[in-house]
Amino acid sequence: MKRNLLSTLIVITNILLTAFLASCGESYAPITLVSADGKTHITNNDTIYIDAFTEGQDFYIKGGNGKYILENLNKDIVSYEYNGEKLSLTPVKIGNGIMRITDYEKNESRFVITVKNQARIFHVNNISTEVIGGALTQDETKMIEEDITNSAIMKTGGSIEFTYTVEELNGGNVTIYPQKGASAVTGIFSQKESYDPENGNKILSFDISLAGNNKIELDLIDKTENNYTYKVLRHDVTETYQSQYPRLEKATIEYILEDTTEN
Repeated sequence: MKRNLLSTLIVITNILLTAFLASCGESYAPITLVSADGKTHITNNDTIYIDAFTEGQDFYIKGGNGKYILENLNKDIVSYEYNGEKLSLTPVKIGNGIMRITDYEKNESRFVITVKNQARIFHVNNISTEVIGGALTQDETKMIEEDITNSAIMKTGGSIEFTYTVEELNGGNVTIYPQKGASAVTGIFSQKESYDPENGNKILSFDISLAGNNKIELDLIDKTENNYTYKVLRHDVTETYQSQYPRLEKATIEYILEDTTEN
C-alpha cells in the first residue's frame, strides 16, 4: 500500500514538474512598444500622444513570441502600417483610439492613442520695457515704463498657449493666463513668418484677437546674451502712447519666456 502511494506521488510530482518546465519555456516578456529613437517605452494601457497634421510616430514591437496580430479599434482616429519590424502610427483626426496587439501565445497589450492639436506653451519668467525718445523727460519716460508694465497682458508667472487647429499650422486658439492662478483669457490667432533684415533670425508674428475685440500683435524672437539664447514675445506699444507723448519714438515690452511645451 505504501509502495503504491509512493509511486503515485512520484508520478504526480513528475507531472507537475513537467508542466512547470513547459510553462517556463512558453513564458514571454509583455508586449511593449519602443519609439524609433529608443528613448520611449510604452507598456500595456499606456497612452501614446500624437500631434494632428503630422506624419505620426514610429515604434518597434517588443516582447511576446514575436508573431504579432495587430487590431486597430478606431480607424477613424489613427491609421497604421506594420512591415514586420516597424509600426507606423498616423493621425487621422482628433480623438482617442485603441491599438490591440496580441500573439499566438495569447499575450496581449492594449495601447491608447490620443490624437491632439499641436500646441506651444510659454511661461513668463520676466518682463522688460524699452522707451525711446530723446526729447522725453525722465519723468515722462518713467511714467510710460510704469504704465506699460501695469497694462501688460501678462505678469511674471503668467503663461500663454498657442494651439494649432489648422493643417497649415498657422492659426488656432490662444489661451493667456495673465499671472499665476489667474483666470484664462481666450481668443484666436493667426501666425506668419518673417526674418529680421539685420541678423536674418526668424520672427514669428502672432495676430491675436481676444474677447471684447481686443487685438494685439506679438513677435516671437530669439535673443542671445552672454552666449545664452532665450525666447521673448515682443509687443510694440508705440501707438498706444504716442498721442499722449508726441516726442515718444518707440515703446516696447518684452516677455522673457521659458518654453514649457510638453513633447
